[in-house]
Amino acid sequence: MKKDPIQTVSSAIKEHTKWIENINKSLICNIVPTESMIEENAHLKCNFGKWLEENKEELKDINLETFYQVYEEHQKLHSIAKEILDISFEHNFLNVTKHNPVPENMYDEMLKLSKEIKKTLRKFRANLYESNI
Repeated sequence: MKKDPIQTVSSAIKEHTKWIENINKSLICNIVPTESMIEENAHLKCNFGKWLEENKEELKDINLETFYQVYEEHQKLHSIAKEILDISFEHNFLNVTKHNPVPENMYDEMLKLSKEIKKTLRKFRANLYESNI
């Protein structure tokens, strides 16, 4: 984290929020998801995932347990988002997209994971702030 670590974590929270908003927009507005939303290892290709990868050594040094918690939650979130998008946007044999409802429990799990990631990052940011005082 070459920049101010507190600002960097704040930016990561914003990037994550934008990503979840794009997932919701895709579901609500019936917008076919981009390849980057559903491809393998998408958790490494979103802006938040790139930040996590680029700064993983420094983040581990600051708080190893929190890093692994966020990393695991983030990977799980992408996995469930992919499942949701796959269910929602089904292609038939003519490659015509059909929009299907998403199981409520899956959507709730995705939102829960998203909130947990933000909560953990806010706690991490608060620890950074306290250590800089």
